[in-house]
Amino acid sequence: MPLLTPVAYRPEAALKLLNPPSRSIHKLDSLDLLCNLLGVKKGQLLYICYKRADELKYNSFEIPKKRGGLRKIDSPQKGLRVVQQKLAELLTENLEFKPCVQGFIKGRGILQNAILHKKSNWVLNVDIKDFFGSINFGRVRAVFIAKPFEIHPDVATVIAQICCFNNYLPQGAATSPVVSNIVASILDNRTIKHVRSHRLIYSRYADDITLSAKRNFPREIAHISDGRTIIGEDLANIFSRASFEVNEKKSRLQSKYDRQEVTGLITNKKVNIPAEYKNKVRTAIYHWIQDPKEAERKCFIDILKLNPDEVELTEDGRKLKHNIYGRLSFIAMVKGKDDPTYVKLILKMAEHDKTPPKFLKSIKEEYKMYDVFLCHASEDKAAIVEPLYEALTKIGVHAFYDSKEIAWGDSLIETINKALIKSQYVIAVMTDNSVVKAWPQKEINAVLNGDISGGTKRLLPLIHGNKEKILNNNFLMSDKLYVVWQDNPDEIAQKIKALLAS
Repeated sequence: MPLLTPVAYRPEAALKLLNPPSRSIHKLDSLDLLCNLLGVKKGQLLYICYKRADELKYNSFEIPKKRGGLRKIDSPQKGLRVVQQKLAELLTENLEFKPCVQGFIKGRGILQNAILHKKSNWVLNVDIKDFFGSINFGRVRAVFIAKPFEIHPDVATVIAQICCFNNYLPQGAATSPVVSNIVASILDNRTIKHVRSHRLIYSRYADDITLSAKRNFPREIAHISDGRTIIGEDLANIFSRASFEVNEKKSRLQSKYDRQEVTGLITNKKVNIPAEYKNKVRTAIYHWIQDPKEAERKCFIDILKLNPDEVELTEDGRKLKHNIYGRLSFIAMVKGKDDPTYVKLILKMAEHDKTPPKFLKSIKEEYKMYDVFLCHASEDKAAIVEPLYEALTKIGVHAFYDSKEIAWGDSLIETINKALIKSQYVIAVMTDNSVVKAWPQKEINAVLNGDISGGTKRLLPLIHGNKEKILNNNFLMSDKLYVVWQDNPDEIAQKIKALLAS
């Protein structure tokens, strides 16, 4: 890859113009050069921009927003779509945005944006009203004429014509994300300069702006009055001078004692997904398993309020299935593929999906289920765990026993956590040895928490020693029916087999 050298870069700017060899747009001064860079004929480009009827350029429709209301999508048609894709690639190749710009840039996104603001004392969310709609033809043309681009006005006019529809940036066009970032860089520059002395962290993801403070939040930037967030006059003026308007209804100043959210993710101590999001995915999976077709209709028609005449529902519920996999991928992106919630939900889909995607096959193999997990202290291996494991294996019960399953060099924590998730039951060997060991107690508490929150009954206490003393070490175990170890591994193994059969 050839080295790129800066052409025009102001230290305070939120974007840098690069000079890719043979692909530079700096001081572009003729339409012929633009057409060469885009790989289209001039006559074809002018026809698409000026001769083709507007109704043939775009297909417009509405989709529901996550938090209510409808979002208009203008999808470019035929040749215009190809030209916009090529222009978007050209602009992206010529630009580098500062880390404060988190939207529509490879390697950045809502997760990276949220990470910037985690563990803050205060988080301010500011939403720009009608972000794409407020960026009109004149603003797009002007930004390409001005520094650092310095493109000839006639060429800038054609670029604006490619990018705009009905005098705004259409949501659905490939050029709209990068062009909106270029136009909004003026706002980024001015806001960063304004808050620099307060040591605030600033970022923008499309129309979502976040300012966070590790200490006190400056009242002149924003404050809370009668439960409402009030944006400071100077900050509001910065938006206004950059030709953007603050959406006051969506502005929120959140302390560390509130649930702090940045682009839909919780950022108080660590970046996390809201519980309601995971619950909705869990519910969608449940209904899809029960009746895929009806679950799909309910999701898209009843919940999302889409027009039945415009939604192509399927007979087997695969439209909802793909939607579920998309949401599960989001959970995995934020929490990691070893996250217990993700693993449980993806395995539930694997259990019921007759035509699973390819990636699911490897996950099923990796998380091949155990019948039972043997939780114990190392001191109890010889007397209890070894005989029990042999008795279980002899009658075909697949048990996880660390001495047999963990190889030299394996990650102890990762292997054990996966095995806990993969096991139908967990036998907690509770003795005078185990109650004073941190590791068995962590395993027991993890399963207990899952039983309490999920309504399951996976934990099976097996007690040997002073029962009262052992149970008093964990009050959550007090209502659990337990079995006493009496050197009877074969009897206990049969009890496990009966449980699995039921």
